[in-house]
Order: sequence, then structure tokens, then C-alpha cells
Amino acid sequence: MNASVQSETARVVETAMVQFSEVGFDEAKIDTIAQESGMSKRMIHYHFGDKKGLYMEALKLAIAQLRPEPQDMELESTVPVEGVRKVVEVIYRRITSHPHAVRLMVLENLFGWGGMNDSAALADQSIVLLQMDKLLMMGQDAGAFRSGISAIDVYSIITSICFHRTVYSATFNNLYSINLMDEANLDGNLNLVIDTVLAFLTSNLGSRDEMSYLKLRADSNDKGASSAIYDNELEF
Repeated sequence: MNASVQSETARVVETAMVQFSEVGFDEAKIDTIAQESGMSKRMIHYHFGDKKGLYMEALKLAIAQLRPEPQDMELESTVPVEGVRKVVEVIYRRITSHPHAVRLMVLENLFGWGGMNDSAALADQSIVLLQMDKLLMMGQDAGAFRSGISAIDVYSIITSICFHRTVYSATFNNLYSINLMDEANLDGNLNLVIDTVLAFLTSNLGSRDEMSYLKLRADSNDKGASSAIYDNELEF
């Protein structure tokens, strides 16, 4: 596929992601996506098959948009607290910069149009977890962080607050007169998630015997980033 065609198909997938995130899979129309993307309906079917095929590509794009770039996760400090602060901010700003990707992920989890719950992983998310797990190990070795917390635990906290900003904005605006989408509240939520993560890591609740609050599925063959790191299977 040459560069021009790649650019055209990328534009179609971007347009489709916005459409699916705004009206859902059932209401999204290939005709509308074709008109807004500039690619004919016939060519969309040629490249993506049916609407489900295009939807799956839109899901993959949404996941990619929410995943930080590796270079952005590189650390400038070996101090665990400062490293965690940076990584949390990188993840937070990446997610909050792509509201349509967040909306699509929420809709997929609610309605399951793409069958993510029962399918193989649509993307490799290790870059999101490896740097955080490295920081957690450094902090635990230094006595700064309590043990029994994994990168996926921390990531759950970050994404919960990030997704809350998008999906609960109207409710907060209506009931509490707080516009979560305001620039000031963008920074406020960032401070909230950083302080929450650091308080979680440094609390005096005591260490835990297990490696994570969350468990892999029993049928999963993936050990996960945390297990691999603690088994010295990954090098940094």
C-alpha cells in the first residue's frame, strides 16, 4: 500500500472512529463516513470489507491514540516519586487529548459491538505498563513505595479518573456546577490523579503479600508485565 493510499485509509478510519463514538455502531452510516472522509463507499468496502471491519479498525485506532509514545515515557530522573509523577502525567494527557477515543472505548465496553471481551488482544499495551512497573520496583527497593502494587493497579486509577472526566461531565455540570472539561479542571484532575496515585503508593496501609490487587483471567497465558519483570525476564 503506497503512502497516498495509506493516508486516505487512515483518514477514513479517523472519520469512522469519530462517527462511531458519536452515534454508535448501529446508527453510524458508511455513506456519512464516505462523504466526510472523501473516499467512495465502494472503496471503503474494498479496503475494510463491511461496517464491522471498519469498526474494528476504528477500535484499534482508539487504542493507539490512548497509548503513550515510548519516547514520552522515558525518565529524566531516577527518583521513583518524580518518575511516577511524570509517567502519570504522560498517560493522563494522552488520554484526555483524545475524547473521541475515550467515548468509543466506553461504548464498546457497554455494548460490545466489536466483541473485545472475547477476542484476542487488539494491541500490545506493554509500553504503558513496563515503565511504571520499573518505577514501582525502584520505589519498593528504596522503601518509598509499599509492595503488592502493580502497574495495572496504578493504570486502573489513572484511567478511571480520565474516563470519568469524559463520560460524567454533563452530570457534574448539572448537579455540581463543575465543568470537568474546563482547562482549569483539566489541570485540577491531573493533580488529583497524581496525588491519588502517590498517596496510594506511599500510604501506611502496609505491604501486601500479593503482587497486584487485580488478577489475570484463569484462562490467560499472558503472565503480564509485572510477572515478567519480577521473574527477571525483561531487561531495561
